[in-house]
Amino acid sequence: MLEDQEGNKGHSESYFGDYRDFWWNPTFIELTAKRLDLSKHNSMLDVGCGQGHWTRILAPFLAENAEITAVDSDERWYSKNEELERLFAKSDNPFVLTKGNAQQLPFEDDQFDLVTCQTVLIHVPKPQQALEEMKRVLKPGGSLLCVEPNNIIQSLTKTSLSKNDSIDETLDHIKYRLIIEKGKKNMGQGDNSLGDLLPGMFALAEMHDIEVRLSDKAIAMYPPYSTKEQVATLKQWMTGSSWKSNTQKDIDFFSAAGEEFMPFYFEYQEKYARRDDHLMGALQREQYHAAGGSLMYLVSGTK
Repeated sequence: MLEDQEGNKGHSESYFGDYRDFWWNPTFIELTAKRLDLSKHNSMLDVGCGQGHWTRILAPFLAENAEITAVDSDERWYSKNEELERLFAKSDNPFVLTKGNAQQLPFEDDQFDLVTCQTVLIHVPKPQQALEEMKRVLKPGGSLLCVEPNNIIQSLTKTSLSKNDSIDETLDHIKYRLIIEKGKKNMGQGDNSLGDLLPGMFALAEMHDIEVRLSDKAIAMYPPYSTKEQVATLKQWMTGSSWKSNTQKDIDFFSAAGEEFMPFYFEYQEKYARRDDHLMGALQREQYHAAGGSLMYLVSGTK
């Protein structure tokens, strides 16, 4: 996780909350750990750990008593993360939580058996530099595992509300998200759909044995929306978009993308002003349903 844009809460907590606990199917993680032979690793570095969600998921699959280091640039997480510290206090894993920037890690060369991150590079201004840093602190023969999404795909997935949208309307929604992604990159806040480029970045870093996988997780939404993951998803939707904050609005990203995009911003706002209301109404009437798939890449390689 990078710098705190809320001023109080880190990205994980501000935007995801309980929802993040349902990102992965446990059986998929178990299979991935087996395929990558994580049990041979005696040390792990989680870059941009945030609340420690990814740290907690991978730790049980490492070698017995494996040393675990978690690093983040947000003071809220590197200075005090009681939940994560309590968790490892009860285990046999030596645990260190410290301050660090993904683009300039505070570690010596060749230090860790496994270096990993989850949805971190999409927030980094220079993701290739961060990847090279992760490789630098990795031991020869060690494993690098990065998890990053393509988020623009959500503009193309169908729901019970969008199934009859015209081609022009669908293109409007895609264009809107693409402009926001362009503005975010121009503001130095990363690329929301970096996952597509990740294997090539590994190759550019001269990683070996590059493997690419896709998460098999989908949070399907259908009435009565009563499963734990559906409840968490609804809670997330009620609090706002995953990529909005209290300090930066869509108009800020449009402005950063270029003044030529501003007329489209105002046209879009006027044309689709009731879109969120329609979604909330359909949910309340229990008329909304969607398969809830996403595109999350897991890219691994060996130094």
